Amino acid sequence: MKCAVCNVGTRGDLQPLIALGLGLQKKGWDVVVISEERIRPLVEEFDLEFRSIAGDSTGIIFEQEYAEMLAKGKLMAMMQETQKRKATWYEQFLTDLVDKTKDIQMIISGPLVYSETYCVAEKLGVPWIPVLYGPLYPTAEFPNSFVMESNWFGWLNLFTYNFLFWALWMQEGGQINRFREKLGLSPLQVRRGMMTLIEEKQLLVIGGFHEVIIPQPKAPADWPESFFFPNFFFVPDTPADAVPSSLKSFLAQAGSRPVVYLGLGSMPAPRPQELVSLAEAIVEKLEVSAVLCAGWSDISFKSQDTEQRILVTKSAPHDFLLPRCRVLLHHAGAGTCAAALRAGVPSVCLPVMLDQPNNAKNLTRLGVATPPILFQDVAAGVDRVVESVKTALESSEMRAKAEAIAGRIRESDGVSRAIERILRVYPEGRLPQERAAMKSGQLRG
Repeated sequence: MKCAVCNVGTRGDLQPLIALGLGLQKKGWDVVVISEERIRPLVEEFDLEFRSIAGDSTGIIFEQEYAEMLAKGKLMAMMQETQKRKATWYEQFLTDLVDKTKDIQMIISGPLVYSETYCVAEKLGVPWIPVLYGPLYPTAEFPNSFVMESNWFGWLNLFTYNFLFWALWMQEGGQINRFREKLGLSPLQVRRGMMTLIEEKQLLVIGGFHEVIIPQPKAPADWPESFFFPNFFFVPDTPADAVPSSLKSFLAQAGSRPVVYLGLGSMPAPRPQELVSLAEAIVEKLEVSAVLCAGWSDISFKSQDTEQRILVTKSAPHDFLLPRCRVLLHHAGAGTCAAALRAGVPSVCLPVMLDQPNNAKNLTRLGVATPPILFQDVAAGVDRVVESVKTALESSEMRAKAEAIAGRIRESDGVSRAIERILRVYPEGRLPQERAAMKSGQLRG
């Protein structure tokens, strides 16, 4: 049996799915990861089969011109340019997706390719399992954070989800139905795209998050049983011999001096030298050491003493590094927030775009982070960031809350529970109607 896990984007968009893929592999499944070429090194890091499809949906953020737009918060202009580029490779992307899934018996899909992977799964007649990375399933109990922050009325809360799914379908519906025509499938008559199908067919949806990030004490009563959210999805811990020796040596040399982590996850820093300057200010004013995760070579330090207390590394294993730090300074991407919560370490969040501002506010609501500061405001507000780091360093209450939440997250393995539910709903990768046919003797084997 062969399963494809599919998504596009950055490391944060793919790694939770890779974790699920590794879990399925343990159950005897062959697993392939289907994504853009930029993701190949990540997949090969975990020894999974990789199949490349056309496109480079996040390449724009690595270009200087658009990185500058990112730094200034000009997201609309970036999104418009991204759509222009997508038009040049989207047809090939669809062709590749069909070609690379011909031998697949189950598809697990990330949010950025829901519609396309659903169509392919329907054509193949195989199970399709969508994965959500946060509490974004429609509910009347709180609003969709991408649309509205304030919790007003039930009908308005529910509207925020329906509006977003409707808007997305209005943008992509024509393309998707043309794709379906090429596949020999009938057009979809749906107002809210995939969410209409998910609700009408009561399809299993897997949530890759822990209940602690739901913005209220209990899960919404109107979420169906088919929405299963067991915990965050983490890849296996890094073997000791795979941890960079430079990182081990730096932490040993820090001794009793607190270590602060700085990084923007898989995103490039819009202005890398500004992040270096921020690290220098933190190190100088707070008498700490810092690990700065970034793949840059053209950076400079003000003094040799400062440079000795800052380790710049292209990447570092979160499971090893974060628990050894006293404060985590990050962009509040979903994956980094999950790693920070599991580490039990207070955060200072510098969100850049999309879900990051809301993720940052969630950490503050939980009492494990200081109020967020937009990354675009950092250059003019270095002292404010330093003060936030100082608060996080000194707050025993914040650290206690972080450790308590970490304890809850470590109680269960989200990957194992998700795989158990998937295989219970789709044993041997069979759709419900196939299982019913087998029981009545209509299918063999």
